[in-house]
Amino acid sequence: MSASSVHGIFLDNQSVPAGVRATGGLVDPADGTVFATVAKATRDDARAAMESAARAQPGWEAIGAAARAKVLVRAAEHLRGRAEELARLVTREMGKVLYESRSEVTGAIDNFDYYAAFARTLSGEDVAGLPAGETIRLVWLPRGVIVAITPWNFPAATVTRKIAPALVGGNTMVLKPSSNTPLSSLLIAEVLKDAGLPPGVLNVVPGPGSEIGPALVQHPACSTVTLTGSTASGVEVVKLAAPGVVKCLLELGGKAPVLVHKDADLDWAARATVWARYWNAGQACIAAERAYVDRAVADRFASKVATLTKALRVGPGLNSATDVGPLYSSGARDGVAESVREAVAQGARVVVGGATPNDPALARGAFYLPTVLADVAEENPVAQEEVFGPVLPLLTFADWDDAIRRANASRYGLSSYVFTRDLSLAEKAIRELRFGETYVNRVGPETPQGYHAGFRQSGLGGEGTVWGVRDYLQLKTVYVDWKEPHRADYFPPYPD
Repeated sequence: MSASSVHGIFLDNQSVPAGVRATGGLVDPADGTVFATVAKATRDDARAAMESAARAQPGWEAIGAAARAKVLVRAAEHLRGRAEELARLVTREMGKVLYESRSEVTGAIDNFDYYAAFARTLSGEDVAGLPAGETIRLVWLPRGVIVAITPWNFPAATVTRKIAPALVGGNTMVLKPSSNTPLSSLLIAEVLKDAGLPPGVLNVVPGPGSEIGPALVQHPACSTVTLTGSTASGVEVVKLAAPGVVKCLLELGGKAPVLVHKDADLDWAARATVWARYWNAGQACIAAERAYVDRAVADRFASKVATLTKALRVGPGLNSATDVGPLYSSGARDGVAESVREAVAQGARVVVGGATPNDPALARGAFYLPTVLADVAEENPVAQEEVFGPVLPLLTFADWDDAIRRANASRYGLSSYVFTRDLSLAEKAIRELRFGETYVNRVGPETPQGYHAGFRQSGLGGEGTVWGVRDYLQLKTVYVDWKEPHRADYFPPYPD
């Protein structure tokens, strides 16, 4: 795939040229240059994609799960051959460090292999203990056409994490990638086509959600919509889906707390927290968004975090010496800067960072220095609202119950982190933290062997494991009476 050309939409296994459609430029966040142009799909395109997927679904279901899995396995192999191409494309589209992009692409490939294995393990149930001649069976069926709306921060891994379970279950999909990172999705679609995916099983329609979102979600063929994005975006999708009673699978915002007890390995806890905060320039739903540190070790922990943060090298993602790349856009950078200004105005103190780099070579990019804030009050917005960027607020706690209570006092509930050597304290946190994931003495990212789901306003449904596959399936119950002559005591006329 040439990043410099004009890209259209992907419909019925064909790359449809932009033609008369409006187009938009893709900006490299490392230097602000436009490096590619992509068509903006129209409402007519969205409807055509949905109708194509609806036509393809019965045939895709009919070939059986084993045959569907073979396509995913071949796609994984094809993607391995284009892994470096995709990794560099991810870095160019959204700025992340190339090492992280390569890791993401490895995860994207793993999603195809992992979910393909469910083709031979998914099973229903026969109810036991029924009268002779009667059966009750529970059967898993595809839901139909899935609409997937994916974000810019993980444009390869998130896409395959939705495609693979949906397709192995016999569904077809229309994918609307982020307008900032559509090329990764188009490349993945090409890979699936080359692996033998039939036309219409996956269609890709880049474009603004405000324009084509309603045409996708409210199309009569839409059975399910899966979104990874902000909580505000999730609310809008639910509103669109409500009239049609369309199932929604939503991975939304996060405000992950880090709880550091005084008995923790502070060197490890500091290093892990720094990675969990600044990985992907802080643009991850599971990123460490606030750290609660035992007062007895708060100064020592803050010093270690500050030292590690100062050592991080900021620069273009394609530079092998870079630790933290740019944010995905200049607007995102400006939003992070405003969050820091507001936090300081409300009493926070900048320990490290708190500004854009003064290196002239980075002036055109969407860079913001990794930032540590101390003296952060619980009510400070930087401790309450998601800051999708490289800013770590430090707070202190008096006791473990206090830390857990304050961690839970959030409208978000996606991920959480705990550092302690005390098994009883760890178990208490595991039991009482109301988050979909808790990492103890380690950090993420999540793996498909775990169910990635959020509590409260962090989402509905989840991804990974057999439960993630079943979220794309419909459970049907079949009642059969094989006895003859047929009879039923509850038909009129009723007995005395």
